[in-house]
Amino acid sequence: MGAACGPRIEPALNRSVATATRPILGSGSFTTGKFTVAEQYKLVFSGRLAEGIAEADVIAGLARLLKTEPAKIAPMFSGQTVVLRKGLDEATAGQYLAALAKVGALCERVLMVDPPPARPVAPLPPALAPLAPAIARAAAAVPVAPALEIAPPGAVLLDAAAVTPPAIDTSHLSVLAPGPLLLDTDIVAAPFFDLSELSLAPVGVTLVDAVEVPPAEFDLSHLSLAN
Repeated sequence: MGAACGPRIEPALNRSVATATRPILGSGSFTTGKFTVAEQYKLVFSGRLAEGIAEADVIAGLARLLKTEPAKIAPMFSGQTVVLRKGLDEATAGQYLAALAKVGALCERVLMVDPPPARPVAPLPPALAPLAPAIARAAAAVPVAPALEIAPPGAVLLDAAAVTPPAIDTSHLSVLAPGPLLLDTDIVAAPFFDLSELSLAPVGVTLVDAVEVPPAEFDLSHLSLAN
């Protein structure tokens, strides 16, 4: 996986210069004029993620890998190309690529054509500088598979813990015999209504005379029909 996500990249112009002025002596070194310099690489990340992995999951994975907070990883996904490390040999750069690819961050191992500077390279941006040692430790760590076994069918994986039943004092409670009421209810007398002054009118009698309502009048003289 590390080889797929970290191909060796060298611009066409630099390849022509290497062929004309400094023939390759062997893997990991080249000559330039009167001295021999070991090939060095830089690790570049431009936000490319492994297929099927969301950016939030990659940020969380990098935070776990580097033992830091996701907020310190987020600047790496701003869309700009970020140089994580410089001056790495081929083997060390490959370890970095493999460690980062496991969490979905696809980096590139780019050959540094110019001779290494006499002084240390410029540090990473402040938000990313604390991550460099953690990346180195993660790349150097050798994962160890835990010794796991499969239990046979029916095996008890975890013994049930004995739970002491709660002690509830019910000595002050008693149970009545069937039949008696727990609460006496008051008997409410039926309401009495005096209807002696009311009578029924015979069928067909008009109880209330209807009020005549004059028909509504509307002034339509200002209206006309279009042809």
